[in-house]
Amino acid sequence: MTQTTDILTEGTALKQYLVLAKSNKGRACVALIEQALSNQNVFVFGELLDMPNVQALQQTEFKQHYDLLNIFTFGTYSHYISKRLKNKDNLPPLTPQMSTKLKQLSIVYLSTISKIIPYSLLQKELEISNLRELEDLVIDSIYQNIIRGKLDQKNKHLEIEFAIGRDVPAASIDVLINALDSWVGTSDGLLKTIGELMIHSDKVHVANRKNKEDLEKRVEVAKSQIKLEAPEASIYDSFEYSEEFSRSRKGMKTKGGKDHTFKRP
Repeated sequence: MTQTTDILTEGTALKQYLVLAKSNKGRACVALIEQALSNQNVFVFGELLDMPNVQALQQTEFKQHYDLLNIFTFGTYSHYISKRLKNKDNLPPLTPQMSTKLKQLSIVYLSTISKIIPYSLLQKELEISNLRELEDLVIDSIYQNIIRGKLDQKNKHLEIEFAIGRDVPAASIDVLINALDSWVGTSDGLLKTIGELMIHSDKVHVANRKNKEDLEKRVEVAKSQIKLEAPEASIYDSFEYSEEFSRSRKGMKTKGGKDHTFKRP
């Protein structure tokens, strides 16, 4: 993981705002929130949202800024648009920097649903009709280490390899814990199966090695027996051949030059 990714996911750049949020209230706290939302290195906001002075904004005229921070913490660009369409005063307008960041966070959210995100879904969720503009946003997100992946222009989708983490709302913690418990259970079962396969493999290996050694011993015994029997057969065959050859030579010297060679029965 790169240093830039560490900054984005560990909230390093957010720390300065957390310190200021301890003393800033009301309008000063609102200005602090706007600065954090515009900072190009701040992509996690859960700790800022939990600060007492930020929580206190819910009971003031600045509640919309608290709601905006809440959307950046847990929501998406489409959530922002939907709420603002219902009532324009529900949320403050976004600066260009805020708009870009919320769209990038929306891509991160979509990556948790599927690792293959169609262009059509991205255009709908981010309200971007121009394909070049969409691809530029994705490329910038990759360069910023917000996501890692590649654009498949032929099949018109984004393939996600990695995305930064986001804050989890309190209501989803139980669901997340259950998912992690299920993953741990599955992993334990897989490890157990792998262990059993390794034990079986070791037994098969030992058995095969023993069979190989037994076979080699039998081959050596067979070779020894052949060596013991081979000399006798060789002497016998040589004796018969010499005797026959001697007779054949005598036959060739008989009168008339006829071949009276004795043939071996």
